[in-house]
Amino acid sequence: MLLKQLETVLKDKKLYTDPNLKLLELAYRLDISAHELSKLINENLERNFTDLINEFRIEEAKQLINNNSLYTMEAIGQQCGFNSKSAFYKAFKKFTHLTPTQYKSQEIGSHL
Repeated sequence: MLLKQLETVLKDKKLYTDPNLKLLELAYRLDISAHELSKLINENLERNFTDLINEFRIEEAKQLINNNSLYTMEAIGQQCGFNSKSAFYKAFKKFTHLTPTQYKSQEIGSHL
């Protein structure tokens, strides 16, 4: 039940796009302690808070890239909640094994 609430709160309100989102704020929105939220994420999703949020951000970035966005990669990263281009690229590579530019090239190639 809490996992579903977590997903709903993150997706519906797009909280992950807030570059200053903290575990405590998210826990507050779910009406649980930060410790409970951390445990929920670690034990049920087998990742930490930062990775969970970054996964949502990367999925959002992939959508923007796939929609042939006119945004620069840096703008896409900022729109998805990353504080810097380097943080965006590092997270993108971690979850996709590609840089955003490589991903975009791959997506364009698959539509030709």
